[in-house]
Amino acid sequence: MNQQLPSLSAAVVLYHSSLEQLEALVASLDKGAQFIGADLPLYLVDQSQSAVYSAAVGEITRKLGAGSSLQLHYIARESNDGYGAGHNTVLDKALGDYHLMLNPDVELSENALVQVLKSLRDHPDVTIMAPRGANALGDEEHLAKRYPSVLVLLLRALGLPFLSRCFSQRLASYELRDLADEGDLQDVPLLSGCCMAARSDALRAVGGFNERFFMYFEDYDLCMRLASKGRVVRDPSVRIIHHGGGAARKGFRHIGWFMSGGIRFFRTWGWRWV
Repeated sequence: MNQQLPSLSAAVVLYHSSLEQLEALVASLDKGAQFIGADLPLYLVDQSQSAVYSAAVGEITRKLGAGSSLQLHYIARESNDGYGAGHNTVLDKALGDYHLMLNPDVELSENALVQVLKSLRDHPDVTIMAPRGANALGDEEHLAKRYPSVLVLLLRALGLPFLSRCFSQRLASYELRDLADEGDLQDVPLLSGCCMAARSDALRAVGGFNERFFMYFEDYDLCMRLASKGRVVRDPSVRIIHHGGGAARKGFRHIGWFMSGGIRFFRTWGWRWV
């Protein structure tokens, strides 16, 4: 077995995203790349259409200095066409053997990148992988999912504690809460898109994200298409902190995007009601 690690690139899509969280993410990627001992191409895709925000992002990148292990590439898009469209911007750029797609509200542990690359090297049949996630308080984020039902998505969109308690077992099944916290790679149907590492050739072969999804469910759709190219897995040995998540907590606009994305997903892949 070849012990050399595969190469890795990464991309982050921005839309007036928290600069503090972005700075923490970039710093964690820099530490992770230093841990690997290899430079990491990092594409910052800015859809904010704001000169002020662009300047602030530039200041964050300048703080890294000459000793950084990141090869930073800033891309300003003329329009905000959604999360998937932003990530698709870099498909024609120089990518590694594997490509890491990130939300700006994620932080990686120091050894996360090397763990990702070791797992992908040892399992070349994996086409896309997500880590084990937690929020800032340490609560499990459940980034792997079963195929959803309309009932489950309504419960998550509404975010009402009483209803969530009434259907707790159904929600737990959807969130794959029975997965082990440690051990080998776990084959799963779907992955949440805040942090996913995909095989670059497979990602290009399926055309990247479906840009008809503006926000929400573009990650599930991508997993369904990449499943024809190899395994979709969760790696419990890789840990991240995810500061975001939860459409219901973000207001009616996000709930609208969530419901619209869910309807498009079901129309594409089949309805499941309960």
